[in-house]
Amino acid sequence: MEAVVRQIDSGAIDAAPARVEGAGWSEAGPVVTARWLARFRWAVALGAVATLVIARSLLGAAFSAGGSLLLLVAQVASNAWLDLRLRRGSEPSDGILGGLILFDIGILTALMALTGGPSNPFTISYLVYITLAAVTLNAAWAWTAAAASLGAYGLLFVTPLRALVDPQAGHAGMDPSLSHQVGMGVAFAAAALLTASFVTRIRLALEARERALGEARRVAAQQERLASLTTLAAGAAHELATPLSAIAVAAHELDLAASGAGIPAAIADDARLIRSQVDRCREILDQMSGRADASVAQEAQRLPPARVIEAMLATLATRDRERVLVSIAPGTPSVQAPLEGAARSLRTLVRNAFDASPAGVPVQVSVDEHRPFVRFRVTDRGSGMEPGTLQRAGEPFFTTKPVGSGFGLGLFLARTFAERWGGRLSLSSATGQGTTATLLLPPAATDARPA
Repeated sequence: MEAVVRQIDSGAIDAAPARVEGAGWSEAGPVVTARWLARFRWAVALGAVATLVIARSLLGAAFSAGGSLLLLVAQVASNAWLDLRLRRGSEPSDGILGGLILFDIGILTALMALTGGPSNPFTISYLVYITLAAVTLNAAWAWTAAAASLGAYGLLFVTPLRALVDPQAGHAGMDPSLSHQVGMGVAFAAAALLTASFVTRIRLALEARERALGEARRVAAQQERLASLTTLAAGAAHELATPLSAIAVAAHELDLAASGAGIPAAIADDARLIRSQVDRCREILDQMSGRADASVAQEAQRLPPARVIEAMLATLATRDRERVLVSIAPGTPSVQAPLEGAARSLRTLVRNAFDASPAGVPVQVSVDEHRPFVRFRVTDRGSGMEPGTLQRAGEPFFTTKPVGSGFGLGLFLARTFAERWGGRLSLSSATGQGTTATLLLPPAATDARPA
C-alpha cells in the first residue's frame, strides 16, 4: 500500500500530458514556423549574392550590379526586421508572413528582369515561394502566392525591363504570341498550380494525421491514468477490506443491540450511520478501482435507446425518477455497447444534473441520431460552470461538490467508457445557463446508416 501511495505522490497519475476535456488533445505546432521562414530567407539572400557574384565574375554575365544590390539590401532589411521581431517574442501574423512572401516574389521578379528576364533559369524559384506559402500559412495564401507568381512571371514576357545576361536573353523581347514563349508560360502555369495544389493537400493530410495521432495519444494517456488509479485502489482495497468488514460487523451488532428496550434511539441512529458510511467507503474503493465500471468485462450488445434509459432509471430512487424528463426521437437507432456500462455512465450524468439543478427541478434527457453516433444529452437548469471549471471537468479526483458528496471520478469513468466503446463524452456550459452533457455511442451495425 505504501508503495502505491508513493507512486501516486510522485506524479504517476499526473504524468500524462494535460489537456482540455471535451476539446481534444492539444495539436502540435506547425513544422514550418516564422522563425524557420526567417532562417530560410537569410539563406536565400546569401545564395542570391553568391549567384550574382559567380555570374558576373566567372561567367561574364552583364547586368546592373547596383540595381541588383539594392534589391538584395531591401530583402535583407525586411528579414532583419522579421528576425528582430521574433527575438523580442512577437509572433507575426499570417498577414505579415504572407506579405513578406509576396514581397519576396516582387524582389525575385525585379531580379529576373535585371538578369535576363524569362530566360533566366532561376525563374523556377517562383515555385519555392508557392511551396513556402502552402506549408507556412494556409491554402488561401498558397493560391495567392501562385497567382502572384503567375502574374509576375507573365510580366517578364510582356514588359521586359532589361535583358543583359546571355545570348538567349533576347527571349525577353520576343512577341508573347510566339509558340516558344507561350509554351514556357503554359508550362510554368501548370507547374505553379500543381505545386500549390499538391503541397496544400500534403499539408492537410499531415495535419489530419497529427490530429489522429494526438487523439490516440490522449486516449492512451487516459488509459494509463485509469490503470494507475486501479493500482492505487487495489492496494487501498486490500489494506482496508479487513478493517471495514470488522467495522461493518460491529456496527450491525450494535444496531441489533440498540433495538432493545431502554436503549436510547440516538445509539441506534449512530450504528446505522456507521454502517452507511462503511458502505460509502466500499463504494469509493469500487469507483477508484474501476469495478464500478464493470462493463470492461462485458460484451457490447444491441441496445434500443429506451432500454438504456430504463436501465438507468431503475438505479434511481422513485423521487429522482420523477424528476427525469425523457424524450427519444422517432427512428433513433440502437446502440452497440454493454448495457450496464451505458446505463451507469448515463446515471452519472443524470446525478450530476440533479446536483447542479435546484431541488425538485426536472432534468431533461433527450436521445436522437447524430450521425455517425446515437446522442444522449442530459441538460440541467443549474448555474452553469466557469470556463476554468469546464476545462478541468472529467479529470480524476476533480470535483466542485462539497467534501463527502463526490470523489471526482464519475465523469472520468463515463468518458473512459464512451471512448473504450468508440464513442465520446463532452460538456457544454455557460455561466447562468446550465450545463449539457453529451454522451455519443456508436449505433448497432444493423441500424447504422450512411453518414
